[in-house]
Amino acid sequence: MTRMLTLFLTILLFGSMAAWAADNAAVVGQWDVVGTDDAGQSANWTLVVKDDGGKLGGTLSGDPGEFSLVDAKLDGNAFTFKVIVNEATYTTEITINGNKFEGKYKGPEAAGTLKGTKHT
Repeated sequence: MTRMLTLFLTILLFGSMAAWAADNAAVVGQWDVVGTDDAGQSANWTLVVKDDGGKLGGTLSGDPGEFSLVDAKLDGNAFTFKVIVNEATYTTEITINGNKFEGKYKGPEAAGTLKGTKHT
């Protein structure tokens, strides 16, 4: 009985990990992003999302530089993260739909919308 329970729990654990990794696959990769601030100014960015042993991370890069993703989380098709620019924290909320996403960002100096397309 103990062996059967151990086997069942092992299968359940690996099955849960595989499902979790498949969920992360929706966001992991390289994305071309266009950000438009509330004043209507657009900027191109590259978002790279990585799965490092179950923890999401990556970078957002563009003309102003490259910024590490902080507190990156995927919940269903909702992806959230923060970036710190000149000691100011910007929060980002994105909704993924296949190989595209739409979302918004907000920080102390700017806010706006984001649209992205994933490299295939």
